[in-house]
Amino acid sequence: MAPSSYPTAGEVRMEAHERTKNIFDDWTLLNHIIQRHEATIQKRWLKKSRDQRRNTLLHAWPNMPKMHRPDMEAYFGERTSMPTTNPDVYLWPDINQEDLLKPKMMLIFLNARARHYPSVFAAADYTSFRFAKTSGKAMPGFINEHTMMFTGRNTPETYGQLYSWEEHEDAFDWLNSCRGFNGGEGLQILKVQERVYRFLVECCLHILQVTRNSVMADNSPVEPELPALSISDGPTLSLADISAITPYSMPAKLDLGRLRDLIAAKRSAAEDHMWSLREDPGYFADTILEMKEHRQELLLDIYGRQHSLVRTYLSKEFWNRVNHKVILEANGYLEIWDTLLSQIDQLISLRRKYEGKFKDKDPLPTELLEAFLDLDFSLGIYMNVPLMALKNIVVASPPMRHWFVRQPEQNPKNIQVTQKPNMDMDTTQKRLLWLFKILWDDGQRRLAGVLPILDMMERLVQNDPKSRNLFSAKVADTIADYSLFAECQRQIQLYQPWASTFETDAVSRQDKIRADYIERTKRIAQVEAAFGDFDSSSAEPSDKKFYYPVEKRRTKENTEAMQEAERNLDEFWGKLDRHLLKTVNNSRNGVWTCLLSSDRKLQRTPDWIEPPPKLSAKDRKKGANVDDLAQDLEFRSESTSERNETKQPQKDKVKTRGAAATDTSLAKALAQDLHIAGDQSNVDRQPTFKLDKRALKVFSTLFYQPSTSSQPGEIPWNDFLYAMAATGFAIQKLYGSVWHFMPSKLDVERSIQFHEPHPTNKIPFRIARGFGRRLFRTYGWKGDMFKPEDASI
Repeated sequence: MAPSSYPTAGEVRMEAHERTKNIFDDWTLLNHIIQRHEATIQKRWLKKSRDQRRNTLLHAWPNMPKMHRPDMEAYFGERTSMPTTNPDVYLWPDINQEDLLKPKMMLIFLNARARHYPSVFAAADYTSFRFAKTSGKAMPGFINEHTMMFTGRNTPETYGQLYSWEEHEDAFDWLNSCRGFNGGEGLQILKVQERVYRFLVECCLHILQVTRNSVMADNSPVEPELPALSISDGPTLSLADISAITPYSMPAKLDLGRLRDLIAAKRSAAEDHMWSLREDPGYFADTILEMKEHRQELLLDIYGRQHSLVRTYLSKEFWNRVNHKVILEANGYLEIWDTLLSQIDQLISLRRKYEGKFKDKDPLPTELLEAFLDLDFSLGIYMNVPLMALKNIVVASPPMRHWFVRQPEQNPKNIQVTQKPNMDMDTTQKRLLWLFKILWDDGQRRLAGVLPILDMMERLVQNDPKSRNLFSAKVADTIADYSLFAECQRQIQLYQPWASTFETDAVSRQDKIRADYIERTKRIAQVEAAFGDFDSSSAEPSDKKFYYPVEKRRTKENTEAMQEAERNLDEFWGKLDRHLLKTVNNSRNGVWTCLLSSDRKLQRTPDWIEPPPKLSAKDRKKGANVDDLAQDLEFRSESTSERNETKQPQKDKVKTRGAAATDTSLAKALAQDLHIAGDQSNVDRQPTFKLDKRALKVFSTLFYQPSTSSQPGEIPWNDFLYAMAATGFAIQKLYGSVWHFMPSKLDVERSIQFHEPHPTNKIPFRIARGFGRRLFRTYGWKGDMFKPEDASI
């Protein structure tokens, strides 16, 4: 797109000088006010009604847009109250009523801008109007062979100073390394800041009911800075909250520790998912059926005809596709998160190695730079996995399937989907579909940015509860995966000033970066290739093959049904594991084999034990205690000891401790027995938690012991959050359905993630049981650790 103008160096310097003077005049006054009257401003602002706060905002910024991200609203023509030709919505997208009317947002904005120099925000302000440039709605002017500098320049004379490449030997490198800006871009930064600081000063004057002259003459003493404010009043903080507060607070910096925590928790969740598919027949069947409900073969074509694979019955080939997708997706994500975790650990190690050995103006050490480039490249590729999944599953998901049709079948493997014409859709439905289309289109996605799109989806759910029902659980989970990759990319881009040069630095290293990526991910391709000739249709969850009544009262019939389902599941995985071990080259190195050779023990249902006969009153008087007998029965019924299999000889087990096995013996052992029994008795001793009734009820369900006389109930999601906070977790909601639980008052380091139930807000017992098992595997928690508040220990 062409620049808006071609000013001369003299014109740029003259305009920059005028705007810089205005910026520092207003910043000096704002700093003077906040240092002396911040407490008064906070008190008065929080006491104002919403209408009173709106009056203050509109007094300082007439015609302020009403909605969040008015620039995107205007460009895509969705519910905008501003003409699309108004450039204000593009240059100042963060100045809007929806965000700034939140009680604490304006106060955070004032604190950050008043107590730090304008130079601190120059790069962030440039990023804020990124969409104005990419959309072509507010293009900067262009001046050739000049660079404008902001970083670390805190006087009107040096801030926004323009340098000619001929007159200063470093000027070209400053621009090329993105440490400086072209003169036209620099003028836009100054223009944005000039109006922002004037706006903030006017807000303060209106709140204090004083004039500019009276404030300048104020000689009140400087007050201590107040504690930092947070927009979250509870124990949870969401990525949406973080995204909302980012434009109004201090620019964030790269936090590799937080990034590692997120990825490690995701890798742990992916591993638990793989184990649950092997261990729990009910979970396995539910996952298969969920995937089946998101297949495009279920869509009717434009003539109302069914796909050939599902026309008269769900064919063997259809189930093969479903089962392959479930297993390959589980293995692929585990490999991806495992690889990312290794890359993050390498980065952390290298940053420690080079800590203090280079400055902001220096290039990164080659070893550290290449590690960042490898990670950045991997994230760009990995993001395509959930993105492609969304393109396939959204249109076939039950809440949205009726909006789409298939094109007539030409090739059973090639399905083309289009939206039905003239669909009667309400505003929420149109808006959601519009957001998905932006996300799926490469051009529009780059134009808008991934995180702004995800942020708007999240706000749609928050502001319009009806939209929650438009997301199936599978779609919400996939959005959560996609958003975490996007958050990882955002974190890497915070490593300034060097992150700005990553794209340029990668060009000369492209071949090596790609070769390293292929080497890291070749195991995924090997497993996918091995599935080509594997018949997985036997995993079709029909004829009650995986019927697993774990939520029902324990009876002889239910126990035998559970054992039969477990045998069927073991048979399927045994067949698949043997096939892969024979087919995949270098199979010892994959996470698949690492799982098989671990010392983890699959929980299996022991044989039924008849409960003792009901005791008579005479027997009870003799001291027999029915409750003790029932408790003993419950303990034995849920025992995790292996089932006594008298029909088959005992198989050898793979040992993973002591001397390492040879390649041949390992493969042979894995092929013979693929379900490893390990010792779980050496779990770290844990403290006892004394909880109130609400939290205690949650954990009694998570660690429920089955009996012949009771059934577990559901857990409200808010109660689960409450219980986890009561045991010492800080909680953060990520995008989609994922919640991140970080130990804050616990003697553990690992975080854990759980998916919020969808679309209901209650956790069914089948899912709650899995939550309990994950807490046991991660932290060693058991049911007897949770006691009432008034219990004596």
